[in-house]
Amino acid sequence: MTAPATRRRTAWRLALPAAALVLVALCLRAPFAAVGPLLAELGDELTLSTGALAVVTALPLVCFGLVSPFAPALAARLGVHRAVLLGVVALAAGIVLRLAGVPGLFAGTVLLTGGIAVANVLLPAAARAEYGNRSAVVLGMIVAAMAASASIGAGLAQPLAAAGGSAVTGLLLWVVPVLAALLGMAALTRARRAVPPPPAAPAGARTAVLRDRVALAVTLFFGFQSLSFYAMLTWLAEVLEAEAGVSPVAAGGLLALAAALGLPASLVVPPLAARRPGQGAWVLAGTLPVLAGITGLLVAPAAAPLLWTLLYGVGTGIAFPLAMTLILQRTRDVGQTGRLSASAQSVGYLVAATGPLAVGLLHEVTGGWAPGLWLLLAVVVAQLTVGLAAARPRLVGESV
Repeated sequence: MTAPATRRRTAWRLALPAAALVLVALCLRAPFAAVGPLLAELGDELTLSTGALAVVTALPLVCFGLVSPFAPALAARLGVHRAVLLGVVALAAGIVLRLAGVPGLFAGTVLLTGGIAVANVLLPAAARAEYGNRSAVVLGMIVAAMAASASIGAGLAQPLAAAGGSAVTGLLLWVVPVLAALLGMAALTRARRAVPPPPAAPAGARTAVLRDRVALAVTLFFGFQSLSFYAMLTWLAEVLEAEAGVSPVAAGGLLALAAALGLPASLVVPPLAARRPGQGAWVLAGTLPVLAGITGLLVAPAAAPLLWTLLYGVGTGIAFPLAMTLILQRTRDVGQTGRLSASAQSVGYLVAATGPLAVGLLHEVTGGWAPGLWLLLAVVVAQLTVGLAAARPRLVGESV
């Protein structure tokens, strides 16, 4: 075989695992991001109250937080690749189950988000298993695919519902890309069937995360940035309408623009942040713009709503891929990466679930958005503090 042909074959072997993992990541947000734009239609079709629909929208974040801690044990038993494959199977089954009326909508949401939680936690470990110390580039592609998945899910929700003839059928159509990801992950899992699973967690590893300063800093940074992002996703449009006088259509467009900034950041941040032992400058880049954006919304919301939105979007867009990168950079091996990922995502998404609720309750009690914005300002200050600690070039302890 000639040298160019050998190089092409080697390139394909390097690219195919990344393609399979990115394909899985592309399916990890759309199936539940598509629910929000269809809430009115789902309420009419299934005769659901507003309260019941609110529960449906809250279930994913709660499931992420509750299921994530069990993903490393699943990987230790089955292997990282098989565990990710099982998560994709659960995702596909949950999408189909949502066809079964109201019980199916709730049960299917729990099942599919449980599968997403497993894949969320273990994709960084799978990238590390495939590419070792060069996995930051692939991690960036994975995080970018997740960001794209959320945008695609929200954007195609109404067209797919119209194509399917109902909101429930529109949600079912998301099983098509999931089945494609299932086939790709199955092929990768088969190719890695001889790879041994990572070792089981050391005794007391779950509580060791809370005692290890590095692991705790990474976990809290993930949690605070998640709260900030999901609070923005939930309430920023309302704040812009009420405080800055922006029209509902324009407010929705600004929110979409802020969320879309996470896509290019996801491609750039992990490989660049991984080049240096410490990531303190990146922590500043992911928090100071958010602080400036919130301050602008508090002090002069109508003066520059586009600027405040862009600052918020830039900061949160940098913070999430940075949090995922810190999980890689602060751990020693595949098993430890999976365990720290589980800890960070479990705490992170449970915290994220409470953030939008707290901001909404403060608005209901006070009638204004300023108290909620002050709360977010305090959260971002805490994010900056723990982020600088997490960014120092240290590894978590061997007991984690």
